[in-house]
Amino acid sequence: MTKIGYALVGAITGVLVLSGGRFAFGAVIGLVIALLLAELRELSSRVRRLENKPLPPSKTATGPVPAASAMDDEPSSVGEQVAAVPDAAMQSTEAEPSDAIPAFGRKRTPPEPNPIVEKVKEWFTTGNVPVKVGVIVSFFGVAFLLKYAVDRNLLNVPMWLRLVFAALFGLVLLVIGWRLRHRMRVYALSLQGGGVGIIYITIFAAFRLYGLLPPLPAFLLLALLTIPAVWLAVVQNARAMAVLAVTGGFLAPVLASTGQGSHVALFSYYLLLNVAIVGIAWFKSWRELNLVGFLFTFGIGVAWGYKYYDAPYFSSTEPFLIAHFLLYQAAAVLFALRQPPKLRGLVDGTLVFGTPIVAFGLQSAMLRHTDYGLAYSALLLAVFYGALAWWLTARGKALGLLRDSYIALGVAFATAAIPLALDARWTASAWAMEGAALVWLGARQSRLLARVAGGVLILMAGAAYVNGGWDHNAGVPLVNANVFGGVLLSLAGFFSARQLGRMEHVLERIAAVLLLGWGIAWWCITGGLEIDDRVRHMYEYPVLVSFFVVSGAVLGLVARKLDWTHARYGALVMLPLLFVTALGRSFFGGHPLESYAALPWLAAAAAHLYVLRPITTGTVVSRTWHVAGVLFFAWLVAWELDWWMVVETWSNTAVSLWLAIAGLACWLLRPVFSWPLQVERPAYLVAAAVLLALNLLYIFGFSIDAPGNPLPLPYLPILNPYDVVMFAGLAASWLWIIEAAQQWPSQDRQRRAYIVLGTAAFVLTTLAVVRGVHHLGNVPWRHYSLTRSVEVQAALSIYWGLLGFAGMVLGTQRARRWLWLTGAALMALVVVKLFIIDLGNSGTVARIVSFIGVGALLLVVGYFAPAPPRQPVSEEG
Repeated sequence: MTKIGYALVGAITGVLVLSGGRFAFGAVIGLVIALLLAELRELSSRVRRLENKPLPPSKTATGPVPAASAMDDEPSSVGEQVAAVPDAAMQSTEAEPSDAIPAFGRKRTPPEPNPIVEKVKEWFTTGNVPVKVGVIVSFFGVAFLLKYAVDRNLLNVPMWLRLVFAALFGLVLLVIGWRLRHRMRVYALSLQGGGVGIIYITIFAAFRLYGLLPPLPAFLLLALLTIPAVWLAVVQNARAMAVLAVTGGFLAPVLASTGQGSHVALFSYYLLLNVAIVGIAWFKSWRELNLVGFLFTFGIGVAWGYKYYDAPYFSSTEPFLIAHFLLYQAAAVLFALRQPPKLRGLVDGTLVFGTPIVAFGLQSAMLRHTDYGLAYSALLLAVFYGALAWWLTARGKALGLLRDSYIALGVAFATAAIPLALDARWTASAWAMEGAALVWLGARQSRLLARVAGGVLILMAGAAYVNGGWDHNAGVPLVNANVFGGVLLSLAGFFSARQLGRMEHVLERIAAVLLLGWGIAWWCITGGLEIDDRVRHMYEYPVLVSFFVVSGAVLGLVARKLDWTHARYGALVMLPLLFVTALGRSFFGGHPLESYAALPWLAAAAAHLYVLRPITTGTVVSRTWHVAGVLFFAWLVAWELDWWMVVETWSNTAVSLWLAIAGLACWLLRPVFSWPLQVERPAYLVAAAVLLALNLLYIFGFSIDAPGNPLPLPYLPILNPYDVVMFAGLAASWLWIIEAAQQWPSQDRQRRAYIVLGTAAFVLTTLAVVRGVHHLGNVPWRHYSLTRSVEVQAALSIYWGLLGFAGMVLGTQRARRWLWLTGAALMALVVVKLFIIDLGNSGTVARIVSFIGVGALLLVVGYFAPAPPRQPVSEEG
């Protein structure tokens, strides 16, 4: 309907509403509101047409400019037709400069003017301006004349006769508009729209305002008026008139309602109107008509349901809900099919997505007291949309967007049906499978949205599983909802990680790693909980170790078969899981090989090497896991040895010897095991260094803590258990330095290593001397007794003096000044100790022995070991 039609209808409405002596004011208000509504409608229509037009060519167009009517069946006014040519011309003239001028050289585009102001200016300056202004001025003149006559009682006409005259006036406008439809199309449509509006308002005023018509006749008149109005709109290709006619048809029962009617009659009447709308959609792609019907049908339906619906009404309302749902889905499909060739497949999102959302919301309110009603409804909708998408697939690629929309709706309702019918664990299972399928479909069809939706659905499945909790009485072991749900969550994560790992975007590769971790986590959690539920307590530990070993090995095998890089690294998580398992066992006072766990741990060592074999040699991950594996399994053996040895001395001895042997084996067995000892030589040298360093720290710890009573054997200096393992640890560390020095680029690192080892040897041998004095001199093994013992102090002075003497002699013989200085410093320390500590023990044989022995050593040193020169000739020997 054109602006003139809107103006007439608005003004007359204002007159009728404000007829009590203020009809001129009401006419102005109605006129302004109607014109604003008309302008807004035209702006929306214009923006939609501009959005649907193809982009301008890169060069100046040489062909004819397409007419504006190609995008719309009916211009809104003559002004729009006139303005179409300048707009098109402007687009063609601006096309070339946009390519010729660089982006950084263009002038700043001025801000666009207010579209409403421009449209109002255009309305008053283009088109048939005299007709527009004449209608408005004439209307005001007639309004003023009527007001003058009423105020002075010049017109004493009954109200029913006024309404008849108004209806006749509307009918006259319809007739004149029909006769002028070929010569002056826009003008004729304006008159027809105004005539229809006047007749609608007249009938409403006769019923509602003045009570001259009963409800039923008023409703029938309003409804019957819709038929000729729609016929006029379709015959003349007048979209706006069709909207006006349908609006009047939907408002008829509302305007004529007394609150006492039948909802069956109301919905039956609306059903007929919607059938008519779908019939029009078969021939015309009029989106506004579809939207008006959709809004009125479901809007009034929701209002009625909120106020009146009750459970007994279900059988009389459900058929109407289904029928209206199907009609507007048909309208959405017809809208896409009836577009021009370049726009074929255009999707009306309001109908496509709004209809199922509103309809399912109404259905949920109607079925809220049932157990599975909504689940069946969602499942039927999923099947319906799946079938519709399959049908659209055969209609060509142009309808691909509509098909994808229906696929998404089908997936959504299938997803919603699951929690409505099943418990949380089965819901999680179904959602996990559905999410994996979406990820696969998105990867196969290169659809990012599908991949994202699949990943989110998998996460939702995990949340649903957690929300349902773990049922400790789930039934048959391994074949129950607990295991089924957890395994499906895990497999969905693995499968989706495999699909996303093939994508090129870095974020999707990160998502693939996260989903792989998701799969591993759910697999391990499900297996651990099931073992805790089903296995006797004494066998839980070895079964859990076996479960992790088999899982890691299988994942490594799958990674090799599929050449799956992420899974290769994912299999490495087996080692941390085994560590956590063993650590947890140690908290309960157990030991690694209890309950027949020896075989699982041997298998764990083999599986660890198996999953490490495909990892690229020399990488940080490879070296870290080789070192971690050596340390972990060495710790397991040490833990088992400590558990088996009851006596502390022999337990410490066994553990220390094992650490030394394990450290030596990391390179001594290289000829036997070229892989991994030779291939990953740097990693195993690091592992050996850590083991040997830990061994020396361990020896230091138990040497301070206990004297090392070798019962049932007698104590023998140097040959007692603690001294043996001390010398073994020092010797192994010395051999490691010799082996590692082959890879060191300079002598400085080797020298620093010897200094560290020498310091460790000095500390440990000093403790050995103190331990010998304890056993041979019967000095109590207490800090106070040892520090106050004359025998201990004398033994330390002699021992340190001998060490200093040896350092000075060797430094002189080998011309190594640093070694000589080290020996001299030690001799100086002994002298200081003699005068500060030993001198206090006056009158004792130990003090005499200390002074004489150290003095003799100093005399010998002065003869055999003078200080070497400051610049040694060579330090390479």
